[in-house]
Amino acid sequence: MHWAVVLVLSWITFGLGAVIWMFRQAAFVKRLDPGSRALALLAASVLAMACQAWLVLVKFRSLSAGEAAVALGSFVALNLLIVALSLVAVFAMRRSIVRYYNSVEPIHLKLSGLMTFFFSILYFQYHFSRIAGWKKTGRLP
Repeated sequence: MHWAVVLVLSWITFGLGAVIWMFRQAAFVKRLDPGSRALALLAASVLAMACQAWLVLVKFRSLSAGEAAVALGSFVALNLLIVALSLVAVFAMRRSIVRYYNSVEPIHLKLSGLMTFFFSILYFQYHFSRIAGWKKTGRLP
């Protein structure tokens, strides 16, 4: 799938499409590198998101002002955990992709750390599309 389609689907679904697509990419990377922990890290990130949603939808409604401040701290801590888990998962995926496409199928793939940080799933999708084109035509676009 073209990276722009992934972007539009992510916008239309308010980010849910991006989360689902990231799991698809992590599952693909798991096939390339069975030792990849990206899928488990993403699952832990989604679990933390579910805890955060519960905190907002259920817990915040029944708290006094003092308790709400403590709950807000938990909310922020969960945010940091989600970001950290997601970044570790994305860079684990990057490491596996680069290793695979530079050793098993040597196309001399280079992935920018900065682009991975800011555009992870779109950046990966761009390269996966290029690699799929290479496998069909025999030349790297």
